Amino acid sequence: MALKKQERQALILDVLAHEIIDSQEDLMRYLQDGGYDVTQATISRDIKELRVVRRADKNGKSRYQVIQEVQVVEKSRVQDGIKSMAQKVKQVEFMISIKTTPGNGNRLAALIDSADLSGVVSTLAGHDTIHVLSPSVEAATKLADQFKSWLG
Repeated sequence: MALKKQERQALILDVLAHEIIDSQEDLMRYLQDGGYDVTQATISRDIKELRVVRRADKNGKSRYQVIQEVQVVEKSRVQDGIKSMAQKVKQVEFMISIKTTPGNGNRLAALIDSADLSGVVSTLAGHDTIHVLSPSVEAATKLADQFKSWLG
């Protein structure tokens, strides 16, 4: 059964509130098993629009969750995140590339985004890589040096 966008997104929010879903594929299969026509591309767009992220729940299990509100993260949490999740930091002009342990790119990027660090314009994250955009080469150099000092 095909759903309108609002109905589909409401259903996704309901599923994520009651089920442990840890991948877009699992969410797509869950909805398809329920008789709903959805594609992975649609799920991906909905997840982005709904501000859904994959992170550990209170029991430590990784799952998709809705970001309720933006909270400013303390710098020490970014430091701890880099120490535990980052493997390599490399500056290229006004960008910084951070290689993370598998599956932690988005998680660490969310910490960096929420920390309101000077020198961070934005981040772009994947499975195990983050690109941090800085406003200048100088700002990127300072930030990269800081990140490198925090590596474990």
